[in-house]
Amino acid sequence: MVFNIFKKGDNGGEEKAGQEDSGLAALLKMMVERLVDNPDDVAVREVSGDASTILELKVNEADMGKVIGKKGRIIKSLRIVIRAAAVHEGKNVSIELLND
Repeated sequence: MVFNIFKKGDNGGEEKAGQEDSGLAALLKMMVERLVDNPDDVAVREVSGDASTILELKVNEADMGKVIGKKGRIIKSLRIVIRAAAVHEGKNVSIELLND
């Protein structure tokens, strides 16, 4: 896994039982949780296809503007970081921001 530096280790860190996110989904979730006011409402779902993987991102309605940013700069930056990490793992990944 490429992003094991972002995970809490055996030195008192918590592991969430029952969640099996890929490294990319975990990285996206970690970055978005630090941007928003309601980090408990952040959810990332990974949808794998034949040629690529889509990371579906859901946030609280009040936090949508913080994730998008002015002129879409924040979501664009998140997409760039995730794509760069995906290339390192040999994957083709995109992010979709979902609203309910």
